[in-house]
Amino acid sequence: MFPLKNGERVVRLRRKLVLDPYSQEATLGSWDDPDELPIDGGGIAPSSSTEPANANRQMVITGMSIYGPPDMDVQAHDRIRARTGVWDVKGDNANWVNAFTGWRPGAEFRIEKVVG
Repeated sequence: MFPLKNGERVVRLRRKLVLDPYSQEATLGSWDDPDELPIDGGGIAPSSSTEPANANRQMVITGMSIYGPPDMDVQAHDRIRARTGVWDVKGDNANWVNAFTGWRPGAEFRIEKVVG
């Protein structure tokens, strides 16, 4: 099923693990030099856009869904470079599995961008 004939390329961005100088534990580093993983032939679907009411701030929150191959290496807290810039991944990657046949047509995850 994937890559889709008219699908788009998105790039998964993930912060690298670095050693915390105080605790000596591995922790997520900065976004300055993330690991990149291209995902070809995925589908991008607009989801929603909202303007939360706040007297001190005007912002727009826009969401989209990304559809791709099963078991895409995308996790909550990753970022995605797609279409109009860099988006935050919201939640976990959801794999579709047919309970009767075991067919795995693909996976879906949500991305979001906050402006303002």
